[in-house]
Amino acid sequence: MTATLLLVAVVNPGPLQSRRRLILACLSLSCVLPVPITAHAIAPLSSLDKNRKRVFAHYMVAWPRGGRQASIESYRSEMRDAHARGIDGFALNCGGWHRSEPQYKQRVMSMYEAAGSLDFDFTLFVSADGHAQDEIDDIVESTRDLKAQLRMDGKPVLSAYAAGGKGFSNGAALIDHARRLGAFFVPHFFPESGERLITPVAADQIVQRLGTADGYFYFGAAGLPELIADSVECLGPELRAHGKLFMAPVTPYYRGLPAGTNYRAFETEGFSGMAAEWEAAIASNASWVQIVTWNDWAESTYVAPLPMPAGAAGRAHVYDDRFGELPSHAAYLDASAYYIQWFKTGNQPAILRDQLFYFYRLNPPASAAGTPPQSQTPLSTRIHVSVFLTAPATLIVQLPGADSDRQIDVHVGITHLSVDSRAGRPRFVLKRQGKRIIDKSGEQPITDDDSSGAYNYFSGSAQA
Repeated sequence: MTATLLLVAVVNPGPLQSRRRLILACLSLSCVLPVPITAHAIAPLSSLDKNRKRVFAHYMVAWPRGGRQASIESYRSEMRDAHARGIDGFALNCGGWHRSEPQYKQRVMSMYEAAGSLDFDFTLFVSADGHAQDEIDDIVESTRDLKAQLRMDGKPVLSAYAAGGKGFSNGAALIDHARRLGAFFVPHFFPESGERLITPVAADQIVQRLGTADGYFYFGAAGLPELIADSVECLGPELRAHGKLFMAPVTPYYRGLPAGTNYRAFETEGFSGMAAEWEAAIASNASWVQIVTWNDWAESTYVAPLPMPAGAAGRAHVYDDRFGELPSHAAYLDASAYYIQWFKTGNQPAILRDQLFYFYRLNPPASAAGTPPQSQTPLSTRIHVSVFLTAPATLIVQLPGADSDRQIDVHVGITHLSVDSRAGRPRFVLKRQGKRIIDKSGEQPITDDDSSGAYNYFSGSAQA
C-alpha cells in the first residue's frame, strides 16, 4: 500500500473544552485515529422553555422545493422532512413583502397554514431581507397571532439578514422599530470587518450595535469552516455576558452559481467542516442554531432532501432550470441529526447504529472539466467519508480500474477521512470481524469530462 493524505477529525469525549481539531497528516491507509464516543399548541414560553436549545433551518421563501405554485401539502412535506431530523422550525427568508413582491407574503401565509395543521409543533418566524425590512410592521402584525409563530417572552420572534443594509446605515432605526412593534428581535448584520473572522473587537462592536435587540444571528456560510467555528466561539461568551440570545450557524457547503458575480466556493471537506461548526455551536453554548440553509439552490448551501423523479438517482431539477441538475445534499442533513441531538441535550449521544456518509465531486477539479469557482483554498479532489461506528470496523472504498482497494481500519466513534478519487462509481463496504455489514455504491459516478456538477458536492449514506 502507498501512503496517502487523510483528513482525520478528532472529537474529544466528554464536555467540549474547545472546538474539534482538524489534523492533516500523512498516514498509511491502515492508520486512522479513533474517535471515542460517550455512551401543541403555541403559548407564551415559560422560563424553562426560554432556555431550551432550538434548531432552525434558513428557508428561502423565494425558492420552495415544491416550485412556484407550491401547495400547502408540499410545504407540509418539507416540514416533515425537517422535523424527522430534529429541526424545530424554519426561519423564513423574505427578500420582499406585500408592497414590493407580494408573492413573499402569500407564500409565508401558506407556510404558516401548513405548519399550523401538522400533528407536531413546528414553529416559524420571518427573517426580513432587503425590501422586506421596509414592511416589518405588516410582517409582525400578519404573523403575531398565528398558531405556528415562534414566541419568546410572549413576543413574536423576528429576524433579519443584513439588518439596516450592508453598512448598517439603518440598523439602529430597524432595531428600535422592532422594539416598538413588540417583537423579540434576533437580527443578523455585518460588523465593519464584513465576512472576515469575528475577533473580540468585532464581537464587542456587534454587542454595542444590538442596543435593545434581544439577540444576534451570525449568518456565517460564506467562509471556511475554521473561520466560522472560531467566530462562533468568540461570539458566544460575549453575547451571553451581555444577556443576548445567540443564534449560531452551521453550513454544509457554499458554492455560488457559475453564471453571475458570486462564483466562489468555500471548501468543507465533505461533512467534516459542518461537523466542526456543530461542535463550535455546542462549545459556545449558543442558544439556537440555524442551519444555513434549507433550500438555497443558488449558493449550494441546501440540505433539503431533493424531490427525486421516478428512475432518478441522486440528482434532480428543482424550482428553476438555472440551478441545473442539483446533486443530493441529504447526507449533510442526515449526519447532522446526531449533532442536533447533542446540541439540544448537551450530552454527546451514544452511537446506536453503524452508518457511513459519503461526499464527492462528480468532476474533481484535477480533471479540468469546466472553470472552477474562486476559492481561498484548493478544492478537494478526494472522496470524503464520515463513519459513525458502534465498534471498530474496516472501511473499503473501491473504484473501477484502481490498482487496489482503499482499505482503512476505523475505530469506534466518529471518524472523518478521505481517499483518492478517480473516474467511476465508488463503492463503500464496511466489514466487522470478516462480516460485511454495509455495502453501498454511490448513486452518481465520478467523471473526467462532465462539468454539470459545477464543483458542487454529491452526498449519500448507508446504514447497517
